[in-house]
Amino acid sequence: MDTIRITTRRYTFEVVREASVEYRRAVGSPQEAADIARSLIGAELSEVVIVIMLDARNRVMGYTEVSRGTVNASRLTARDVFLPALLSNACSVVAAHNHPSGDRLPSAADHRVTQALREAGELLGLPLLDHLIVTDVAHYSFRDTGGWDGV
Repeated sequence: MDTIRITTRRYTFEVVREASVEYRRAVGSPQEAADIARSLIGAELSEVVIVIMLDARNRVMGYTEVSRGTVNASRLTARDVFLPALLSNACSVVAAHNHPSGDRLPSAADHRVTQALREAGELLGLPLLDHLIVTDVAHYSFRDTGGWDGV
């Protein structure tokens, strides 16, 4: 088992490579990524932002919670999203957050965050493949619904 440990003043990160991990399947569509995100955060009572980290073949390397907010908002920066992905040597990421209200449609802030994350990912060479909004029964994919190029 390979382990990388990084310690800062407040946080300790540990990246562990396990021989058999159940979630190492390839993500071939926004629907598949949304299914993963929904199973993790779809029923949360507050907004939660996660990052799904993918390898060069779009297999899930892992995921992490990067922000937990209130019932209708969550604060994050591009650094919050990309730092865990860089530390785990990911090749691309999918960002996802939930809407506890049950409304899958993005807000103006969701559009701004998506644009900022796309630009940061391009700069880092770590592309954002999609930004998903999930509820307990539905999802919104910026890539799938035409919101990707207009972001």
